[in-house]
Formats: sequence, C-alpha cells, structure tokens
Amino acid sequence: MKRTIIAASLVLCSGSLLANECNVNIDGNLKLENDILTITTEQDDVISIESNHQLYVNGEEVSLSRSEQRWVKDYYDGIYSAVPQAASIAVEGVALASDAISEVFGGLLGADTQAIDKITVKLSDIGDKIHDNFYAEDGSIRVDSAHFSDGDMFGEEWENEFEAAVEDVISSSIGQILVAIGTQMMFGDNEAGDFDQRMASFTDDLEMRMEQQAAIIEEKADGLCYLVADIDYAENKLQDNVSELSDLNVFSVEKNKDRM
Repeated sequence: MKRTIIAASLVLCSGSLLANECNVNIDGNLKLENDILTITTEQDDVISIESNHQLYVNGEEVSLSRSEQRWVKDYYDGIYSAVPQAASIAVEGVALASDAISEVFGGLLGADTQAIDKITVKLSDIGDKIHDNFYAEDGSIRVDSAHFSDGDMFGEEWENEFEAAVEDVISSSIGQILVAIGTQMMFGDNEAGDFDQRMASFTDDLEMRMEQQAAIIEEKADGLCYLVADIDYAENKLQDNVSELSDLNVFSVEKNKDRM
C-alpha cells in the first residue's frame, strides 16, 4: 500500500510536475492577463507583448525586423500555449493521485468510509487552487510568476499541501485501518498468508492501472518540456538580437539527460 501511495503522490503529483522531463525556473516577474504578456526584469524594465505580437519596452513601441518579429510571436504564443498545458497536467496529476489513494482506502476500509470522502475533498480543493492559479474567473488564461515559489514554475507548495492532506487523513484513520486489517486477518475466510497475498495482488493491480494512466500524463509533460525549451530558445534569440531586450532572461530550462 505504501508503495502505491508514494507512486501516486511523488511521481504523479510532485511539486515539480516536470521532474521526469525537465526543470523550469523563472527569474523576474511574468504576468499573462487579458491577453497581454508583461515581464518586469530584474533591472525593472517593463516588457509587454500584446496579442497582435506588438512589443513595448517601458511603454515605448519597439520596431523589429521580420525575424525578430517571428521570435516575439514564438515567445508569446509559446507561453500562451504552455499555461493551459501546465494547468492540465497539474490537475490531472492530482485527480489521478486522488483516485489511487481512494482505492487504497476503499480496499482497506470499504467504499463508504469517511476517510475517502475527506481525502477526496482535500485533493479536490488542491486541484481547484491549481486551476485558479492559471485561469481567471471568466475562464481566460491568467498567470503570475509572483505566485511561484523560488522561481519554480511548479513550486513545492502543491507537493507540501498534497503530502499534508494525505498525512492528515492517514493519521486520523490509522486506528480504523488497523482494526480493518486485524479483523480481516483474524475473522476473514482466509488465513493471514492468503490475506497478505490478496492485498499484495490488489496493490500490484492498482499500481499497474495507475502507471498506465500516468503514462498519458508523462507524455503530456514531455510535450510541455519541449514547448518551454522552444520558449527559452526564442527568448535567447531576442536577448541576443534586440538591444532593448538584452536583459530579458526569464526562462531557464534544464532537461533531464536520463530521459533524453
């Protein structure tokens, strides 16, 4: 059981959602709201890109060559596409972890236990918070890097809140869990060894099904990793070729070489 919980909580819903693919860090302040991308650099320059890909630096419109305009477009469109993808991966990871843990508790305590309802509500709240971090009330895309912890696009706050929710439910239900296990071992139809085998089989079956669903999320994470790498590439081109953007250095992407 513990192995399944760890697989669900750490692999599927870790604070670094792209831990298996790449690490994404953000320096400076980035906002995307009302279809306007606004970046405040560490030198306090304000860079804004509108939905028509017009670039402004400190309120002044910047003239660009055709290639520079293409990099601005790639940069803006890439960020605009990455935000909903990141939100989707995060929310799906929490939902999958919730399903796994609910099945674990259901297998031990039965489907009607209050522990399942409690963990479902807690993880649903986390999913809602993640969604609200990427979308405005009207459903439009909205993101503010000021909400990220230590420049990590997928900070540790979700992992910490997730682990706290699981620990709270387990600690409050440990007595019920032990009673259920003891009852099954002492008064069930099977011997203790058969009970252990049945629970081991349940764990393996659950983990296999969770891994199959996790593979879909991993594939999405892989695509997001390459998308953010393309954003970083466009940013580097702008930094190197547009003098007004020489201080633009928001994204930093490190790919996991073991996955390449």
